[in-house]
Amino acid sequence: MTLTPRERLAAVLDRQFGKTVCAATASAKSDLLHLGVAGIGPIGLPVTPARAKQLREHAAPAKYGKGTETLTDASVRDTWEVPRETVQVSWGTEFADVLASIRDDLGLPPTCTLRPELHSLLVYERGQFFLPHQDSEKHDGMVATLVVVLPHRHTGGELVIGSGKEKMEVRGNDHDLVFAAFYADTHHEVKQVRTGTRICLTFNLVLEGGTRPRATGSQSAMDEIERHLREHFATPVPQNPYSRELATPDRLVYFLAHEYTERGLDWDRLKGQDAVVAGLLGDAAQRLGCRTMLALTEVHETWDAYPENEYRHDPWGDDFEDEDDDEPDSDDGPYQLNDLIDGETRLVHWIDEETGIGEGIELDVSDIEVCEPPDHALHEPYEQSYEGYMGNWGNTLDRWYRRVALVIFPMQREFAIRAEASTQWALEQLAELAGHGDADGARARVSELAPWIVSSTQELSAALTAALAVDDAASATLLLDQIHTAQLRAENAPQFAAVAEKYGAAWAEAIVGIWATRTENRLHRTDEHTWYEQLPEFCTILHTAGPAAGATAATLIAQAWRKLLSTAQAHARPWPTRHQTQALENLASHLTWLLAAIEACDAAPTREQIALTLPKLDEALTTWLRTAARIGGSGTDILIEETARRLRARLARPRRADDDWSIPAPADCGCELCAQLDAFLADREQRLLEWPIATASRSHIHQRIDSAELPVSHVTRRQGRPYTLVLAKQDTLFAREHEERRRDEADLNALTP
Repeated sequence: MTLTPRERLAAVLDRQFGKTVCAATASAKSDLLHLGVAGIGPIGLPVTPARAKQLREHAAPAKYGKGTETLTDASVRDTWEVPRETVQVSWGTEFADVLASIRDDLGLPPTCTLRPELHSLLVYERGQFFLPHQDSEKHDGMVATLVVVLPHRHTGGELVIGSGKEKMEVRGNDHDLVFAAFYADTHHEVKQVRTGTRICLTFNLVLEGGTRPRATGSQSAMDEIERHLREHFATPVPQNPYSRELATPDRLVYFLAHEYTERGLDWDRLKGQDAVVAGLLGDAAQRLGCRTMLALTEVHETWDAYPENEYRHDPWGDDFEDEDDDEPDSDDGPYQLNDLIDGETRLVHWIDEETGIGEGIELDVSDIEVCEPPDHALHEPYEQSYEGYMGNWGNTLDRWYRRVALVIFPMQREFAIRAEASTQWALEQLAELAGHGDADGARARVSELAPWIVSSTQELSAALTAALAVDDAASATLLLDQIHTAQLRAENAPQFAAVAEKYGAAWAEAIVGIWATRTENRLHRTDEHTWYEQLPEFCTILHTAGPAAGATAATLIAQAWRKLLSTAQAHARPWPTRHQTQALENLASHLTWLLAAIEACDAAPTREQIALTLPKLDEALTTWLRTAARIGGSGTDILIEETARRLRARLARPRRADDDWSIPAPADCGCELCAQLDAFLADREQRLLEWPIATASRSHIHQRIDSAELPVSHVTRRQGRPYTLVLAKQDTLFAREHEERRRDEADLNALTP
């Protein structure tokens, strides 16, 4: 099988580095450390049994971190911790040599140093332990953890560092100091102490001096890396395993060995061989005219899996069960992983090597870009979720990981690639380019950015700034045409007013016309609510900015009225449900804000249109109008007048007769069954309907009555074939109309004092 250039590149790097170094050990004479505890005094080494007992009496149960929480749980961490503020530590001069040796063994360059910060003094008695875990980075410069096992007689309590075949065990003894340092992302545990007492100090190792990427390797290896990288960007490959369409990769993504948090991600804090790999790839990339970014990724994998010791369903054979299954299901595992069903990787944050500036991004990674598929299972997922067997699906385990990768891409494609990753960055670059006098260059890049523009509310300011800077109406349209009106905010009004005045009323009218037709699928309902709330202020700013902006304000107001009317009419029902009534009441504030904008901008045509439309609205929209009238505010006089007219007309109607059992039918279905139901509802005298119909028909009628919240009971009498659906109109019909009349009278009195 022929290897791709990226696979050959991965082979070179694997051959160059071999396994990842995660830990380092050392030992020293006990007189190197001077230890004291307030309230106890100096702690001589080796620790005597009497001093060990005093330390235990001075300590409290140790806590551990889980996500954002700090917990105490002896089933996870069972040990004692001496209060840190009572512990005094000093070292002999040879301690610097120990730290230097640890630094070298961890693969860090001699240009940096490790500074220990005391974290805890721990006492493990017989039977105590700490389950496998990773340390959190407790300091911006923290890169590793240092454990110093004090000399004291005990058995068990081994510190196990790493996982799988790469495990390292560190044991203390009764005469020397034993040092173990490991990167903060490394899994480790403390085994159960069998006899005696295990006593240790832990330190955060803070990196000082930095670990900038460094290209250290044979010339032949460096030449190979450069050659394979060049071939990667020049060789067309299938876009996916199921496609014959070829494409040349735009990026190379190489996953680093260690884990980093966004807080700890820094070009100057790369761990061990990661810094060397970054140096080699970065050096080759620079010679080829490529840019290198340090990126944080989110990885999601879905596995065919089942918890160990759990009943398991085999879709191709017999079900089976472990004999000693007494463990509850848990998302914590352990799990038996079978096949990888699906996986996706997304870049979410990256740091430019040249500037050191980080930015949030969103960029999917394809298989043809990954140098070597990493084994994420060697790392701890920050979240996982198991779905048991559900008949047609299940026995799946979803896992989410955070990994760090180097991302390399050709500089001639930099703008398009970074625009895909962050529209915000690209918009700012356009504005900066035009601001420096290169408007032609900015306009040329607009077309590269256009495919990736999906403007969010947060990007509006940058988009408007760029549209103003490019000094070209067509380019401005490309930059802004993905916006939806509901994304506009009052803070954007001055910028948009300036753009409208620059390109003229016709351009502005055209762009807001595009916005009004934009799909709303990606908008949250709060966007729409906030837009109407800020409509008066937004349009006032436009109205006073100039003729083009003022005309656009009038157009936005007219659009807002048409949109609002359409939304309200969609909720109108002859017999409205609680949900529909609530929706109309929620829209009432939108109407008051719209009228306030009309008043502020003197938008007489839209006000006249509203005044002509209100009397023609369906009676079901009275709830909308009366709620807005009660809110009041500038321009709501026409609402008050129309609502009062409607209420007087409703109150002038005769009350429902005691024998009138008619109910308005919901006009949402025209099938033959519903026609019979509607006839029953409309009948003034008929209260009961016994209706022999099949199961599917009964279900349809049940659903229609319930969804419309009709005052009709519906039960099935299970006798004969088919069963009989019994419908009965309820007395709540009269109570509801009585309550509506009482509310009409109260509202009329409030609106016409």
